[in-house]
Amino acid sequence: MARDGNEEQKENAVGALANLAVNDDNSVAIAAADGIEVLVALARDGTERQKVRAAGVLRSLAMNDDNRVAIAAAGGAEVLVSLARDGNERQKERAAGALWNLSVNHDNSVAIAAAGGIEALVSLARDGNEGQKEEAAGALWNLAINDDNSVAIAAAGGVEVLIALARDGTEIQKGGAALSANDDH
Repeated sequence: MARDGNEEQKENAVGALANLAVNDDNSVAIAAADGIEVLVALARDGTERQKVRAAGVLRSLAMNDDNRVAIAAAGGAEVLVSLARDGNERQKERAAGALWNLSVNHDNSVAIAAAGGIEALVSLARDGNEGQKEEAAGALWNLAINDDNSVAIAAAGGVEVLIALARDGTEIQKGGAALSANDDH
């Protein structure tokens, strides 16, 4: 239904997948049923609500190592960066969360940076709402593990943004910001 249903059916199907995806066995089953490709397509081309829900499901699916690779192979890094940069408030937050989980994989962190993700995430960490800042700081934490990404984060003004979050942000923002700025992670 997420692929072939009408708009309301797709929305409801993605909502059901969101609930299923929090279980690792279910997330593997979703991937095996070509669900990742469908979700990436909905995150790119769906209705506003479908994009939010699809990004949320991708966030959950990206908790699994194999799914991280599959999401990137399906073009998910680029789609999620686009949502984090240009989406509505909820899309930005869900996309940043998905990028946080996706960026655990080294190759994905390179792909996220190549797609403009560092600039989008620094912007969210600076100007986003509380949830967007938390998710963006977490993603920057993972991205900063890569030396080239660390340089790019600094060049994008990320050091100042992360210091501000470490000083003034919520406890979660402070933790993500401090770890992003730490060379010993």
